[in-house]
Amino acid sequence: MILKARHFAGAILLHVLVLAFLLGGAQCSRAPEPVAVIQGRLISANQLPREQADPTPQPKTEEPPSPEPVPATPPPSPPKPDPAEAQRAQEQQRQKEQAEQKAKEEAKRKAEALVQKQQEEARIKAEQAAAELKKQAEAEEKKRAADEAKKKAAAEEQKRLDDLRKAAEAEEQKRAADEKKKKDLQARLDAEAKRQREAALAQALGAETAERQKQDGNEWATQLAAAITRAWTRPPGADGQFRAVISIRLSATGEVLSARIRTPSGNPQFDDSAVRAAYKASPMPLPRNPTVFDENVNVLFAPS
Repeated sequence: MILKARHFAGAILLHVLVLAFLLGGAQCSRAPEPVAVIQGRLISANQLPREQADPTPQPKTEEPPSPEPVPATPPPSPPKPDPAEAQRAQEQQRQKEQAEQKAKEEAKRKAEALVQKQQEEARIKAEQAAAELKKQAEAEEKKRAADEAKKKAAAEEQKRLDDLRKAAEAEEQKRAADEKKKKDLQARLDAEAKRQREAALAQALGAETAERQKQDGNEWATQLAAAITRAWTRPPGADGQFRAVISIRLSATGEVLSARIRTPSGNPQFDDSAVRAAYKASPMPLPRNPTVFDENVNVLFAPS
């Protein structure tokens, strides 16, 4: 149990009140009044005054002549006090007063010693309580510092993990970008190689073969334009004859990977509808002659 300052203050106040009552009782007690010294003197019985008895009624006779009155004896004078006895009484009274004063001083000394002892005990208890409070405060501070260190370590660890995650994501994005670049480069290299093969093939086959291949290419372009026309819906405001060149990127199976206007018609609604129709016509028909297939093909779209 933690002793608080108000507990020590209450204990000290209680001890001060007890000491005040002890000192007040010692000071307020009345000193016994000195006993009066009574002195006397022994006298004989003959010297005591005698009471006259009531006369017994006698028969009435002639009264004798009354005797002359005897003068009254004066009362004895009080004995003079004995000086030695009075001195002894005064000495006894003085000794008694000294004893009482000594008892008061002893009681006061004991009360002061008790108060001093209680104050010392209260001081020791206060110091012990303060030391205990300090110990508890230090323990709380250590616990708080440990908790703060744990939180800081956890936050740093979380930050490290977040940094690693972000670095991994950035690395993955970079790897994906590099992979895409490699694929695009390979596609361009493949297209260039294909064109070179076609050129070599055309040169080898001669003009007749080149003409036939050109015809097959034109036929395929016509098939592509027809497929787009079938999927096309004329938009409002596109009345009249319009023509646009659509650049289409195809997969090996004829899927439309991308479509855009290469040569606009001058009518934005018509151009947008042509691009939508190209996506809608996916997959596109493949050429009868596989050698004329080109993943990047330009189609003239001019619906009637």
